[in-house]
Amino acid sequence: MSDTESDDIEICVRQPDGWETISFPSGTDIEVAGGKTNGQLALTLIGKRDDRPHIIEPGILDVKVSDEQFLETEVPRTPDGTSSVLAELVSK
Repeated sequence: MSDTESDDIEICVRQPDGWETISFPSGTDIEVAGGKTNGQLALTLIGKRDDRPHIIEPGILDVKVSDEQFLETEVPRTPDGTSSVLAELVSK
């Protein structure tokens, strides 16, 4: 692994098939956006970089609370701390 790879920002996210870790290059500003993916309400993480195209990670149901420190915007949550997207999906 190169030094550049070891400096990546790693964020644990919940996808429809379970938890996984996604990486963004160090120095990337990461924002949360809401919308639909495959017809379902979902979150998208957008890694904004000035010198290169943005990185788009769609279809996310939740972000590990301890990893929210890496995000420029908050994950919408219900009063009990559940991701609003996941709460909506479970209530259907």
